[in-house]
Amino acid sequence: METDVTAPPESVYARFGKPLLDRLVGLVLAVFTLPILIVLLVMALGAFGWPPVLRTSRIGRRGTRFNLYKINTRKDHQTDLRGRNMRFSLWLRRTSLDELPQLWNVALGHMSLVGPRPLPPFHAAGEDADLNRRHSLRPGLTGPWQVDARGDGRHLTDHLEVDLAYLENLSFSRDLALLVRTVPTLIRHREEA
Repeated sequence: METDVTAPPESVYARFGKPLLDRLVGLVLAVFTLPILIVLLVMALGAFGWPPVLRTSRIGRRGTRFNLYKINTRKDHQTDLRGRNMRFSLWLRRTSLDELPQLWNVALGHMSLVGPRPLPPFHAAGEDADLNRRHSLRPGLTGPWQVDARGDGRHLTDHLEVDLAYLENLSFSRDLALLVRTVPTLIRHREEA
């Protein structure tokens, strides 16, 4: 079921440039990282069993649901005595390599390279106008929340104002700056596992 949202920003970049760049760059990155993804999937399969890729429901643009892809990082009873599987799981999550399959979400048009964080349906179920406004854009693989507020201990929905400020100031230069800042942020601020 689609949620009623305000119209997305009307700039040429928001309407045409961003979706085109997302699809093209997303596809190139997804194909380029495919060998790495295959190795990680084989390792995850050996460590955690089937399935190596998890699909979780998220809310996308205009309130539509899509399956977000992520490498499986845990099955509670499958850790050996030395904790090797758990160390692998923590490493995947702390480096965000478990999110590598989301490049395919971008290539398929479910997500954007940069945008608001994708919310699970139970977080997005309210009638709040601000929550609805954040769904006027596709959710992002990275974005202001990940760069400016990653690992600060607050809940995802507490950063609504960060996503809304991004929406109000959407531009190619801002998206590019957020993409450039993502890698050092991943290195400096580890997300809690």
